[in-house]
Amino acid sequence: MARNKNDYFTLLENQIAYSVQAAELLENLICNFNNSNLDVERERMHKIEHQADEIHHDISNKLSSEFITVIEQEDILNLSQIIDDITDELDEVTIELYMYNLSTTPLKAYELAKVVNRCVKALQAAICDLRNFRKSERLPELLIDVSSIETEADALYIEAIHNLFKSNVDFKTLIGHKSILESLENCCDLCSHSVNVIKQIIIKNT
Repeated sequence: MARNKNDYFTLLENQIAYSVQAAELLENLICNFNNSNLDVERERMHKIEHQADEIHHDISNKLSSEFITVIEQEDILNLSQIIDDITDELDEVTIELYMYNLSTTPLKAYELAKVVNRCVKALQAAICDLRNFRKSERLPELLIDVSSIETEADALYIEAIHNLFKSNVDFKTLIGHKSILESLENCCDLCSHSVNVIKQIIIKNT
């Protein structure tokens, strides 16, 4: 059998590392929110997102010219796309903070941003163990961790939206806060989608 030309496990590990950088930056931004510094933070986030995009494109380009891969090309591409979507969604939060010209972040956004960061880091741990999927005893537990954190995020999101619509904030703030909460929750949903792809990889190849 021909040897694989590219180490896609390492490429995926490098890609998710940028997602973690973005999640850490976003948590810090929301926990210490100051809209006067938002332009600087948006630029930092955009740089991370751009670097992550380059790896995503690199994976796509390599797959297009490679006949044999250690796992199915479609699975590599799907996982890479979802990881890219995670970083994009984290970037989207900083864009929304700017677009809606918000002076505050939503109630519970602090807690939700911390959960998002934990969820992305849990996914990183799973992806870094993916190369051992045929013999790893740890990988199934790591996937459960991601799913458990996503469930935690769902409950927090529901409570945050409830509190938002129970509050007396103005309409502009309500729209902006709702969008930010939705984007944060979607980050965890995307992590959960990644878990499904990894489970499919394990089933197909063992």
